[in-house]
Amino acid sequence: MAPVTKRLPFPHFPIDRFTSARSSLLTIPSETQTMSRTIPLSLFCLLALTAGGPLLAAPAPAPAAEKAPAALSSGKELALTQYLVPEKPTLFLFLKGNSTMERSFADTLRKEIGPRAGIQLIPLKTGEEPVAKQYEVKETPTAVIYDRRGRVVARSSDAEEIRKAVQKAAGVPRIDWAADDDPRMAQVEKVLGRRPPGGILRTMSLQPDWLAGINDVARKAHFSDGALTRRQHEMIASYVSALNKCKY
Repeated sequence: MAPVTKRLPFPHFPIDRFTSARSSLLTIPSETQTMSRTIPLSLFCLLALTAGGPLLAAPAPAPAAEKAPAALSSGKELALTQYLVPEKPTLFLFLKGNSTMERSFADTLRKEIGPRAGIQLIPLKTGEEPVAKQYEVKETPTAVIYDRRGRVVARSSDAEEIRKAVQKAAGVPRIDWAADDDPRMAQVEKVLGRRPPGGILRTMSLQPDWLAGINDVARKAHFSDGALTRRQHEMIASYVSALNKCKY
């Protein structure tokens, strides 16, 4: 006596719909062809998985939404320099926390600044909070922009001025050097006879006496005739720089 097979109450799909696509992967034994030409959906999915993977690709996960910056202070005094974003300018924005317009302004700034700088929010309620008095905030929104070295670049409530200040702060190099208004820059000008626009010489502007010594040795070793002429020095230096893919 043949065994009785109990069929489960799952939806059934005609297998003819799928044999054309998976004929080489899914075959029906000849002795089964006299039976119903439908199989349970659950069994078909199991066969599909073992034969060659799912019929439909899983949808790609949605990209994670960018998180808005968290508020730093509830009104108490704090040192902004303890919250600088590493290796980037940081914009601290004082704003009315319950103002939709100022929140929208903060979101716009965050999108425009993007990866160039970090942004930290300091919400205020009355403008009389200790942190507002600490940083002399008279109106909101007010932005205080620090460069990557923790120096205040600007403070403003004007959107265009804030953008320019962030751009200026983003131009501060990773290697520190004397600013144009630094007294040491005047010493550098005396040593070199000009103000270095940037690059190697300017990185030594924090130590003008060292720069003077190095400049003197370099002039004698590289820029005067000796065992080799200056032309030969320059040719060797250019060749080595090309090998190193260095612009100097």
